[in-house]
Amino acid sequence: MPFPPDNPPHVFSILTGREVSTWSEEWKHECEVRYRANMSLAQRNEALDGVKDGMRGVRQIRGDAAVAQLRAEIDRYAALKARP
Repeated sequence: MPFPPDNPPHVFSILTGREVSTWSEEWKHECEVRYRANMSLAQRNEALDGVKDGMRGVRQIRGDAAVAQLRAEIDRYAALKARP
């Protein structure tokens, strides 16, 4: 795994409400949440819950609690994005 640069770029995180490093776990999480928030509901449900064409969903890999947390974060992200 590559090491972060000495001075990694920072970006504003909607979920944390502050600047974070693009190499941080916070940013990694936000990128996943943003990606899933931009999926259609059917695609999101399939990715989180189900198996299609032999592909496991997040539930089979990370478990029920992780899926519940992701769903809550997706809803929170959408609400924060909708704010004026």
